[in-house]
Amino acid sequence: MKKIMFVALALLMGLASCVKDKQYPGINIANVSYAPTAVQATDDVTVTATITSFKDFTAKLVYSTDEANKAEELGMVAGENNLYTAVIPAQPDGTKVSFYVQAMNGEVTAVSPAMEYEVGAVAIDYSKLRLNELNGNDKFIEIYNAGAEAINLNGVYIEKDDAQNWIGDNTVKIDAGAYLVLYSEDVVADHPEVPESLIFHSGLSAKKNVRIQLFTPAGVSIDDFNLTNIDANDPAYIPAPASYSRNADGKWYYADATPGAANVDGTVALLGLEGGDTPEPPTPEEPDYTNLVLNELNGDTKFIEIYNKGNVDLSLEGMYIMKDDYVAGATWTGDATIVAPAHGYVLLYSEDVTLDHPEVPETMIFHSGFSAKKSVRITLFMPDGAVRDEFTRENSAAPGEWGVSMSNVAPQSYARTPDGGDWKLADATPGEANPATGDDIPQE
Repeated sequence: MKKIMFVALALLMGLASCVKDKQYPGINIANVSYAPTAVQATDDVTVTATITSFKDFTAKLVYSTDEANKAEELGMVAGENNLYTAVIPAQPDGTKVSFYVQAMNGEVTAVSPAMEYEVGAVAIDYSKLRLNELNGNDKFIEIYNAGAEAINLNGVYIEKDDAQNWIGDNTVKIDAGAYLVLYSEDVVADHPEVPESLIFHSGLSAKKNVRIQLFTPAGVSIDDFNLTNIDANDPAYIPAPASYSRNADGKWYYADATPGAANVDGTVALLGLEGGDTPEPPTPEEPDYTNLVLNELNGDTKFIEIYNKGNVDLSLEGMYIMKDDYVAGATWTGDATIVAPAHGYVLLYSEDVTLDHPEVPETMIFHSGFSAKKSVRITLFMPDGAVRDEFTRENSAAPGEWGVSMSNVAPQSYARTPDGGDWKLADATPGEANPATGDDIPQE
């Protein structure tokens, strides 16, 4: 079953393992990012960087693909506020593209850390991540996932006071509704069980100004704890007795420490946050079943394909299919073992062809026939009985009647072209991407 996993930012050419750009004497490259962050085969990719220097300089973007043997160089165009831009041309699906920014002012050459993306990869929704608890006494940072799906943090990074102090690798994941606790390198002796991947490389104080920012792998800010207005001489100032903690209302309070567990609501609001109240945390996400569609129907080899257009895996438990006039009831009902992966497929076969597909479990068999030369209606229902998607091919001489003889379209399929698009007649591609285009479906 086809499912492309998102590839987060990677490192290249032996450069330092960081996303925050290194500072160079006389010339500096910062805020390297690219858009769109979920790159498709038709997308040109715009790379931007902020570059400053005491002298005149030139800047270029150097990129390479896993299908090419050499790097390509593009001159970067200057814009307002020291912003420089270059555009990587569109690449085929599955191509991995690596790039870095280089600037030269005659005396100094600066090179940014490398970044990488994969064309056609499924984008991860990082918006459900939040900084949730910060503790300068026990020196930990807690991240919370308010989404409905686990999130891999490969390439996600944290900055403390504008310097990167932690970046996630491919082993770091937060389950839905769960917490991830990172400890300072200052207290590793107290936490010998904590792996290196969960150690941040800076201190953390309970009584000093501090800014902690959480970023996506592409450099987009997810959350920002900006405690920059502390005045230790202010009579109202309170050194944190335990944690800076987010209450259920999304605001920061002083509260007891609860690393790796739900926060206890504090009663004393945190003073000194820049910009006032922080945004409310996202509510737990409900799966979007509108992304499920009937995608390909074949009356010759007798299969039904369901496609998930979204970025989140979806369980098909309780969903069901009915055929024609619905008199026979559901011909198939999903159970908890059946999951449509993000941008992936679920393939069901008719009981008429089980001998041809001994590998297919009973849960993936629908109990009715299916003809390539008769009028037909196939309907996908939600567990609550609401119609999710429907395909009909009616005989113009007998509208609303099913099983009436029509032109034979075998061996082709009724297929959404491309996946999730309009219904057309196209070559069969069970469990794989449908063709980009097809022919009109004959209705006689």
